[in-house]
Amino acid sequence: MKSNIKLVIVDDQMLVQQGMKKLFDAHSHIEVVYQASNGIDVISWFKENKGIQVDVVLMDIQMPGMDGWETTELLTRKFPNLKIIGLSSYDNEAFIDRFLKCGGRGYLLKVQDITEIIDAIEQVVELGFYVNERVPLSKIQGFIDKKVIQNTFNTTDLTNQQIKIVQLICQEKTSQEIADILFLSKKTVESHRDKILLKTNSKNMAGIVLYAIKHQLISI
Repeated sequence: MKSNIKLVIVDDQMLVQQGMKKLFDAHSHIEVVYQASNGIDVISWFKENKGIQVDVVLMDIQMPGMDGWETTELLTRKFPNLKIIGLSSYDNEAFIDRFLKCGGRGYLLKVQDITEIIDAIEQVVELGFYVNERVPLSKIQGFIDKKVIQNTFNTTDLTNQQIKIVQLICQEKTSQEIADILFLSKKTVESHRDKILLKTNSKNMAGIVLYAIKHQLISI
């Protein structure tokens, strides 16, 4: 993981900006280099500070003047390597799809705790995108550069059958569907899921997907 992540926060609520800045200050590997209240200001700042390194932008979706969708589209067109994570109060599939199509690399809700936000920032730096329950692999396949995927670990801990189950999980198959495909009982598949979570140190199915991407068990 990158030792020092340069972060920009864009949110029209000053209280949110200040609160997040204070939380990030407690984590030495993340440095907030700029805060903006709207899209127009952050675009102007990027134009004026081309020499300053920025790794990730946390982008509020709904803002006056220029919203997060338009801002993200303009920034990623000018800076294609910039990783932008949407930050919204709305768990809305149409919002998420539109944000990804504008060049976003992940989507978070404002109610999520700082641990998950930091996890998203670290993952988007490492992989180029952030996969979670709101942004499954199927949503990002068409938008992500294959070059961001790095084969950094081995998979010797997983059996061949568990690798097949991981690949099917990445296709968003249910336990019953996986059982039917592999001629197993649903209970056996669920037992394997539990073992896979443990072996991959994953909290949920999104974590398994990330593991599969890192280890090139699937292709995007």
